[in-house]
Amino acid sequence: MKKQPTIGLIDGSLRSCPRTPNCVSTNHSDLNRHMLPIDYSGLTLDEAKGILFEVLKTIPKVEVVKEEDGYIHAEAKTMVFEYIQDAEFLFDEDDKQLHFRSASRVGYTDFGSNKRRMQSVVARFLRKRDEHLEKQAETDKPAT
Repeated sequence: MKKQPTIGLIDGSLRSCPRTPNCVSTNHSDLNRHMLPIDYSGLTLDEAKGILFEVLKTIPKVEVVKEEDGYIHAEAKTMVFEYIQDAEFLFDEDDKQLHFRSASRVGYTDFGSNKRRMQSVVARFLRKRDEHLEKQAETDKPAT
């Protein structure tokens, strides 16, 4: 029997990570599995979503499978055996923070693959965010 993924929102928040060490999240209490949310101050929700979609397109074997309101679910396949890992993103418009959770569907450990992928997503998002804000500042600058 195929194990069903434990994904999706619960009361408007991302699910907690399982006890197994194959998950990272912005709401995890274990410092080894906790990551900081991504700040997207200065961007609209649509701009932040656009940047996230651009970033996800650059990560090998990642496909967005669901997008609704401020929630995005993507599936990532591991390089060798193509096990599926779920990456979920939740935009907090009040605080302008992008929360995320990335977990393997099977197995006990992921040997850090979820954390490495999310570190890559964070770095690429921040780079694109900064580029966008710089361009925005240039166009908003008054002519002299």
